[in-house]
Amino acid sequence: MYYYPTALRDTLHIGEIYTIHYFEYGKNYVFGGERHDFWELLYVDKGQILVNAGNRSLVLQQGQLIFHEPNEFHSVAGTGMVAPNTIVISFSCGDAAMEALRGRICYVNEEERALLAKTINEARKAFSTNLGDPEYRKLELSPNSILGAEQLIRIYLEALLISLLRKDRYPSN
Repeated sequence: MYYYPTALRDTLHIGEIYTIHYFEYGKNYVFGGERHDFWELLYVDKGQILVNAGNRSLVLQQGQLIFHEPNEFHSVAGTGMVAPNTIVISFSCGDAAMEALRGRICYVNEEERALLAKTINEARKAFSTNLGDPEYRKLELSPNSILGAEQLIRIYLEALLISLLRKDRYPSN
């Protein structure tokens, strides 16, 4: 009896992670902005935040996520009303599937929110870097890193991106 393998195809692949942050901002916080040659997602975990992305200016509410494409200038500021908490993850991904997320603002469902929480949890297991420090430029691997934490970060982030992509193609899922 013969068995034949089936190669598994990737929709997208996260090559590198640049930053993983969980920020608890003051209600009047201002970040002047930046641009870089990799993707960044910003998720509002609590409150609301003013986001400038390219030539757009908008207020994101709790449960919303925005993608900043490579080389897009972007900045954030508190709205002065409530102190926001955000998750910011920057990563490289050159796959064509990312084009569908360019400039997108997404509402995150409970499953996707759980993937974001798992990503933050694994980052705390993998890296010694303070995820609330806006100044760090490199994630430092913890000497006590838990087996598989880095891989789970990639898996959870890829699962999140696939889930968001499926919303367009299969709205009832």
